[in-house]
Amino acid sequence: MNVDVLPHSLTLSRPCMVAIAMLMASIGINTQGQENQNGFSSDQILELTDGSDLHGEIQGLSNTEGLHWKHPLSSNAVRFQLDHLSRLRLTPRSSVSSQIQPECRIEFNNGDLIYGNLDFLGQERVALTTWFGGRLETDRAALKRIAFLMSGYKVLYEGPNDISEWELGQGQNGWSYADGQLRIVNRGVLGRNFDLSDSCNLSFDLEWDQPYQLSVTLFTDTFNRFDYRQGSYIFFLSPQFVSFQRVQPGTGVLTLGQTRIENLSGRNQARFSIRAHRETAKFAVYIDDTLAATFRDNRGFVAEGKGISLASQLSASSFSLSNMLVTEWDGTDESDLNLDQTTESDVLYLINHDKPKGDVVEIQDRKVHFRLRKERDIRIPMERIKQIHFNSDTAKEENEPDNPREIRAHFAGGGSLSFNLVSWNDNLLIGESQHFGDLQFKSAAIRQIEFNLKLQSQQYEQAADTYWNMDHRP
Repeated sequence: MNVDVLPHSLTLSRPCMVAIAMLMASIGINTQGQENQNGFSSDQILELTDGSDLHGEIQGLSNTEGLHWKHPLSSNAVRFQLDHLSRLRLTPRSSVSSQIQPECRIEFNNGDLIYGNLDFLGQERVALTTWFGGRLETDRAALKRIAFLMSGYKVLYEGPNDISEWELGQGQNGWSYADGQLRIVNRGVLGRNFDLSDSCNLSFDLEWDQPYQLSVTLFTDTFNRFDYRQGSYIFFLSPQFVSFQRVQPGTGVLTLGQTRIENLSGRNQARFSIRAHRETAKFAVYIDDTLAATFRDNRGFVAEGKGISLASQLSASSFSLSNMLVTEWDGTDESDLNLDQTTESDVLYLINHDKPKGDVVEIQDRKVHFRLRKERDIRIPMERIKQIHFNSDTAKEENEPDNPREIRAHFAGGGSLSFNLVSWNDNLLIGESQHFGDLQFKSAAIRQIEFNLKLQSQQYEQAADTYWNMDHRP
């Protein structure tokens, strides 16, 4: 079949779809980023459940018609059924405005996460405002915990979007950009100014097919090489270790710590989060949202630069970084706040590290009305609270059958929501949520969409079981 003359409304069978997907994906790799005679740019990526990747552009999406996908080498759109879709990665867009600084991170029992501002919380309902969806309201029983972000949640960068936004090292340099990823083969250095000030949280997905040594230099103003004449902090990452160094003019380089990594054996990808906080001179490394290492500089914070550089240390390296997000960090470790949910009480985590148990009666006017030990009522300003963990006794069960209509939208600046797909019309994604009711989002607010959530979860669990059976730690 000639893919240039596919009928607009054709629904492909599974074998035919896979064959065409493989052909178009192989062609799309060479044409990605190029424009055809109609000026179309293949800058979005569709991932299918069989592992195929297709470049192109979304033409339409609905729960009845599936996905209409326009490939740069086809004259008409191809229609895919929802149960064959895995992920849709949309065109990178500008980061969340720095003026938008959500005050809360709200987590739900079904795994959803939202950055926004809390408007009201009562015995039955909770209301919040988000930059991407306006005011949202749901049952309080859907909540797992709320973290109050002391300095707000400020996004400094989201990408990568193109190699041109980075400064490359001189001479032979193995860094390149494709499909939303920074890729490195051999050695190389690159970096850029992120306007870092008093804190930093650099998060990214790392995928490798050979042993790697990635160095991440924070708070530097030299992006194309190692510069030991200015203050900075360097993290050295490998599958086995995380090492941390301070660079200080006149003093030289000093290793401040090293931690062995146990959970990357037998794997080829992970999400890293590297954090630094000037006031406390505190540093942390998270791998897949789990704390892997913490460090402190007992001399205080010495670096003054505003940027970050990345370098590959091995000539045989081959790895990529994607889904990069740079935000400010308030110095709070989630691992310190991982309180177990109880069936009887809500739990507060206060800034003085007290952990009172009781009932959150309501939150209004930036004060938490809290019934301590079921008998004494107190009111606590939100500024004194780091997190609230809600009791699990009223948590809603999430045991719905497989539903191909259910998708998860990931938003610019972080956070995600799962809901039933209705349609994508006029650059608007429309859905229905069991928690929030009717939803409507501008497509510019969305970074990616996941499909067939139950299938992806099963594949993840099967992969973990495979590692366990191979005597690797999951």
